[in-house]
This record gives sequence, structure tokens and C-alpha cells, in this order.
Amino acid sequence: MAVARMMALTVVGPKDETELVARHMVLRAGFQPIPLDYLVTDRGLRAKISTATENPYDALVSRLATVWHAAGERLPEVAPVPLDRNFTLDSARIQVENAAHRLELWARRSRELEEELEELEAARVMLEALESMEFTLEDLATPRHVVAYFGRLAEDNARRLEETSEGAPFILAPLRHARGDTWALALAVAGYADGARALLRSANFKEYSFDRIKALLEKGKDALPRRVDTVKKSLQGLEKAAKNFLGERREELEGLFCRLYTMQRVYELCKGRGEIGDTYVFSGWVPADVLEELTRIMGEEAPRTTYFAEDSSTLRYGRSSVPTLLRNIPLVRAFQDVVALYSLPGYDEIDPSFIVAVSFCLMFGFMFGDVGHGLLLALGARYLVKRRILRKNLGTVLTAASVFSMIFGVLYGSVFGLEGLFPPLWFSPSENTDKLLSIALGAGVGFITLGLALNMVTQYRQRNFGRLLFDGQGLAGLAFYWSAALVGFWVFSGHSLPLPGWAVGGLFLALVLVMAFRDVLARVVLHERAHGEGGVVHAFEVAHGLLAFLSNTASFVRLAAFALNHVGLSMAVFMLGDMVRDLPGGLVLKGLLLVVGNLIIVGLEGLIVFIQTLRLEYYEFFSKFYRGGGNAFRPVRWDKNADASAPPV
Repeated sequence: MAVARMMALTVVGPKDETELVARHMVLRAGFQPIPLDYLVTDRGLRAKISTATENPYDALVSRLATVWHAAGERLPEVAPVPLDRNFTLDSARIQVENAAHRLELWARRSRELEEELEELEAARVMLEALESMEFTLEDLATPRHVVAYFGRLAEDNARRLEETSEGAPFILAPLRHARGDTWALALAVAGYADGARALLRSANFKEYSFDRIKALLEKGKDALPRRVDTVKKSLQGLEKAAKNFLGERREELEGLFCRLYTMQRVYELCKGRGEIGDTYVFSGWVPADVLEELTRIMGEEAPRTTYFAEDSSTLRYGRSSVPTLLRNIPLVRAFQDVVALYSLPGYDEIDPSFIVAVSFCLMFGFMFGDVGHGLLLALGARYLVKRRILRKNLGTVLTAASVFSMIFGVLYGSVFGLEGLFPPLWFSPSENTDKLLSIALGAGVGFITLGLALNMVTQYRQRNFGRLLFDGQGLAGLAFYWSAALVGFWVFSGHSLPLPGWAVGGLFLALVLVMAFRDVLARVVLHERAHGEGGVVHAFEVAHGLLAFLSNTASFVRLAAFALNHVGLSMAVFMLGDMVRDLPGGLVLKGLLLVVGNLIIVGLEGLIVFIQTLRLEYYEFFSKFYRGGGNAFRPVRWDKNADASAPPV
């Protein structure tokens, strides 16, 4: 449960072997390429290396896909295939040309026939319109004072065009509505011809030539239906021919498609590679555990390939930060999305996903403790995930939180807001308000302390001992916070302080001075350089940090407040039910109120508690140690549509 260790891997070798290695990298989904420009900064050396930034197999895959499109079928399911050293880019182009050339001719002919079919439909519409008009096609084609346009557009666009053309010397006359389109005749005065064309263009009006329609109509009214039938039969024949062609060569074409797709993914990984003759150079980030498998493969199958692996802790490319890959158990992995909503951790940061998973569920259950309501929330989350309204990870988060809601419901002795059905295993929130408040504040002190401890761990990793010891978020701040918490406990519990007041005040003053002179102490005691702004800015930071201790701790009162709020809302629902019980049909009305009321509690209060839990995580906890701003590890995957943030398989 941590940020995976990353290595910078550079591979140099002959083309056929590096393609083989790249195929394994794609299938393992454990390599994120780095452009060559990030690696080679020497201009003289860079000039000797050619760089290919485009994927040569993209066009071939798209062109071969026309075979299935022409046949009206879906593309085949692709599967990884072994790389044939004789399968070169030139040979692939020849095979695609042989397979797709005939289909492209058929597709071009199909488009021509479809355009002719549209023209025939336009001629039929115009013929029907002329029968009810007082002018002829020649009048429309050779205007004197009025310019005419004939064509079709979407019905919604037609309505908008009529609205926007109000007041203009322009009329849109609908002729027929069919399949969401409107066939229309547009008329405009001769002086407004340019404005009319601009209006029609804005509405995606497809215009048909009067001369072309006149030529079709001159063949006679009876010729139109016969020509329509002929064109439709020709289209069907072309589609049937494409299906037959695919059926006869399906196995061969599917094998070719898989090989092209494999090479497309390989070259996607090698994008930005350097080429010197037949030698490839490419580099990228790879998890340390994946590197072991890749080096084994290179040793067995690519003996002429050389690789260089460097630890990311000793290497930084000038414009390429180390990406972050989180490795957690499946349940905790769902809470990575909760962390990512704030920001992905940087590579050198602590991954808080496990702590968030535990603390989120505990705080949610504490505020929303009820067996029945937790069960409804779990069922609702499962339903929303099944209907694909909710993402699977968020559904897992809600389900885990609802389980803890049911656990705390058992501890509180609460089922659908009813207490007393069974004795609480812990205590009843409504009868132990003081205890509830004390636990909430105690949890706040513990949670904030954990955040400060994690910050000290981070400072230790970064060898920043000045901030670790003397900062307001370090050891000095932790000592001040715990001293203040203990003083507050003794005061509010009615106990006398174990030390005289002047000693306590002196301790606080000393800690404040340590935090205020953090950089001076780091420079004098530890011989470190300052890592921040001094003077007034730092004094303001110290004052803000001390006030934040108070506000952050007080914020955890909401744990107790929402636990009591849940009890109060449940009581209100039952009171409303009792008020309508004696009315006509009161039992039915009471049952309806109880059902609706509990659903509202689950939906509305569940959402509010979810948001409040996020707030405690982000503002009270993350603010103590977490910076975020990490870049997700995005390896090249076999499935181009796969979630790039998912861990390698």
C-alpha cells in the first residue's frame, strides 16, 4: 500500500528485437514512454538521430477496418499475436492494399449511389410540391425578383431558422417531414440572396440543384420509381458482395487485422523513439517489479538489445517528472478515487489511500450509525452501479461506508431510527451526548496528530530536518498542539493543572518562538539552508497554523452533531407518522410517511454525511501533510480504451 518505485529504462537495439520487447511491454502494461527530446539534449548528438513521432500503423488499421464497415459488421475482437520478423511495414502496406482496394472501390460506388438516391428523393419531393403550386420548375430555376433554394435540413434547425429569419425578406416553406428532416423551399428577394445563403448555411441546409432535378424529371414521372428501385438493388448488391468477400477471407483478414493492431500498439509505445539506421532507441518509466520481468525477456529473446535502468531517486529528466503509480489491495484501491478527487500524491509523497479507507468508513459510520439505513444505502449503491449510474469504485466506497454504518448501528442499538429493539453494544447517542462529544473531539486530536506525524515522515524522507523539528507542522507544532490539548482537557474536566500557570505559558511561548525562528534554528543548529520565506510571511504562517489547530479540532464536533442529527431526523419521521395515525386512512398514510421519510434520510442525510466526511479528510487531515500534484502513471496498454489509471495486470 504505497507509491510504487519507478525506474527509468532506456532500450537500445536492432529494430526486430526492440519491437519484440515493446510487444511484451504493451501486454504487461508497465511502460510509459518518454520522448527522445527529454533524453538527448546535446544538439550535435541529437542531429544524428532521426525521430518518428507518428504511428505508421494507424492509417493501415483504419483502412483495413473499411472491409468490415462495407460489410455492415463490427470489427473483430483483437488478440495479441507473435511478431513475425518478416512482417514489415512495407509488406503490411501491400497486404492491406490487396485486401482493401476492391472494397474501397465498392465503398466509393456506394457513396455515389447513395447521393443519387438522395437526388431522386429530392426530385420526388419537388414533383409532389409542383403539383400544388402555381409556378413551374423553370420559374424557380430562373428567378427574376425572387431567388429560390430547395433542399433539406434537420427539423430542429428548420424551427430555429424560421425564428431567426423573422423580419427578414426571407420565407422558409416546409414541403415534407421525413425521418427527422424537413424538405423545404426557401424564397428570398433578389437583393437578399447573400444573406439568405448565410442563414441557410448556419442551419446546415443541404441544397439540391434545380438543373439536376430538372434533368431527372425530364425522363418522365414513371422513370423516378424505377430508377429508385434500381439504385436500391445496386446498393444491396454491393453490400452483399462486401459480405461475401469478408466471408470468403475472414480468417485471413482477421489475422491481418490482429497483426496490424499489435504493431500499432507496439509503435504507440515506441512513439518519440530515436532511429540510427536499423537501431532503435527509446526510453520511459517502468515499475521496479515489472522491470525484473522485462529484463528476463530481453535476456532470453533479445540478446542483441542493450538496456540501461536508473533509479528514479537519483534521476530527474528536466521536463519529465516521475509518474505516480499506486499499489493497494482491491478494497483500498477504490478509495484512491477519493484521494484523487483532492489530488494524486506526488512520487515522493506518502500514499494516504489506506488511511483514508479506514478513517472514511469509521467517520461515516460514526455519523450515520443505523442498521436499517446502512442496509438501504448499500442496496442503493449496488443498484446504481448495476444501472451504470454510479462508477464501480464510488459504489465500492459507498458500500464499505454503509457496512460501517450498520456496524455502528449495532453499537448504538439503532434500526431505522428505532432504539430499544435490542440493547446497544456501546452506547446510545441520544442518551450520552457528553460521551459522544468527547469521543468526537478525541478522534479529532488523534487524526490531526496522525497528519502531523505523516508530515514529519515526509520531511525525514526529503532530509529536511529543519522543518521536521522546528516547523509548525513538525515536532514543535506537535508539541504545542498536544500541550494545548492537555491544558484544554484539564480545564474543561475541572482538574487543576499539574504545572503552575507561568510554566505552562513559558512552554507555549518557547514553542512559538521555535516555530517563528524555524529557519534561523535550522541554519545555526543543523547548518541547513532556509526552505521558505521569512519575516512577516513566515510570522503569518505560524499564526495561521496555530489558529488552524483550534479550528481543525473544533471541526470534529460535526461527528457528534451529525450523529445526533440522525437521531433527531428519525424521531421527527416517527412523530409525523404518529400525528396522522388517527386520520381517515391513517395507517396507510403513516406507513407511506415512514417509507418516504426513511428514504429521504438515507438519500439526503447520507449525501450530507458523505460530504462532511470528505471535508474532514481534505481540510483537517490532508492540510497537515499532503501536497498532491502527482502525475498519473499512464503506460501504453493493449486495450486503447482501458483506464490509464488502473494498475498493470
